[in-house]
Amino acid sequence: MIQIKKTILTLVALLAVTTGAWATDVITVKWSSGETYENNNSKDGVTLSGDIVYYYADEWQLAYDEEKGTFTTELGNFTKIEITGGYINGFSGEGWSGGRTWTGNAAAVPFGGYLTDDSGDRPWTITFTIEPASDAPASSGPEVAWDKAKNTGTFTMPGGNVTLEPEYYPQATLAFQGLTAAEDAAAKTEAPLAVVADGAVTGGTLMYYVTTDKNFSQADAIALAETQWSAAIPTAETVEAAGTCYVWYYIKGDDEHSDTDPKPLQVTVLPEPTYTVEFAEGTPETDKWKADPAAGVTKGQTVTVTYTGSKKVLGVKAEKKAKAAVPITVTWNNDDITGSGNSFTKDGVTITAGDIDFDEKNFIGGGTFTTTLGNFTKIEVTTSRWQASGEGWSGSTWTGNASSVSFSDDIKDRGEGTTKFVFTIEPTN
Repeated sequence: MIQIKKTILTLVALLAVTTGAWATDVITVKWSSGETYENNNSKDGVTLSGDIVYYYADEWQLAYDEEKGTFTTELGNFTKIEITGGYINGFSGEGWSGGRTWTGNAAAVPFGGYLTDDSGDRPWTITFTIEPASDAPASSGPEVAWDKAKNTGTFTMPGGNVTLEPEYYPQATLAFQGLTAAEDAAAKTEAPLAVVADGAVTGGTLMYYVTTDKNFSQADAIALAETQWSAAIPTAETVEAAGTCYVWYYIKGDDEHSDTDPKPLQVTVLPEPTYTVEFAEGTPETDKWKADPAAGVTKGQTVTVTYTGSKKVLGVKAEKKAKAAVPITVTWNNDDITGSGNSFTKDGVTITAGDIDFDEKNFIGGGTFTTTLGNFTKIEVTTSRWQASGEGWSGSTWTGNASSVSFSDDIKDRGEGTTKFVFTIEPTN
């Protein structure tokens, strides 16, 4: 079975010369809409990073940037965060429940969500409950000589009772949405079952195990032999039929990080692709040739070719048709769009506009998207204010087939950080 290790950093021995524990009261910090915050995102030892609390258009808003907001505190560890009032797009992420409450024990709490006081009509309050950093005196106990290789330590017993306190290396981490289920994996193909975001893993290596058993549990995953796990992203090649499979994963910690517990990722597998067999255009006596089966043929299946004419056949040449080109996806996130002038290029796609405000992410006076990769088939734009239009556009989404796509009027974000462009491109053959 695999060893979900909690890699130990040190083992501290505390000499118990006094009785009782060093106890401290919890700290409560409250943020409320309508208040003014130092640097717009910090108050009373609690800080919001990734986006800010700000006042805009008569509204106090707590926003987020692609679910990357994080509350941190220098006072100790959060044990509870509770949101009351306001208009809320429920907060999500590990530890969040019901969109308004987080529980756990951490000095940093990531979240995704959106909160506004609706121009003062719905005031909001965020209450942070914090367990303060220990104010215990320094250990007066003996030194423990810890051998990491053997997971063993020794110390000399002093004249008094001793309390041992292990200190572990931090657990390896996987970023929120760092591992997601593939949407186009077909049975018996080499298509990956999961997608790993760049830089998603900190402190170790993702390990995988695939099963179609919906009753497979975490205890079953832990009981697997280490050799049954693989560091390679699993594919649908061993999945026999369409349906649901489960990609179990955990992070195998490096020398300075502990392993994570195994978790499942549910993946919907598409039916195995099928193919057709046809005779080349211009083949004589097509009425005397037959391929069986000729449709719905799967990879590895035997096809019988039969000729019923009177000519002597030297042989039959079979040619595999080239696969259809896989669409290319190019994504521009808000922070990607930097520069000067009236155009911007990234990953083979260019936008040119009458004027571009790179700070505010405003594209003024109409413009054109172009690509050197092939033809656009879809363009999806996320921004705070969509005022553009043009042929092929339905709201902020364009569909069609062209290497150049125009828009009129303006695409504005006004510095709110919501801008995102996703281009789907049919590559040039």
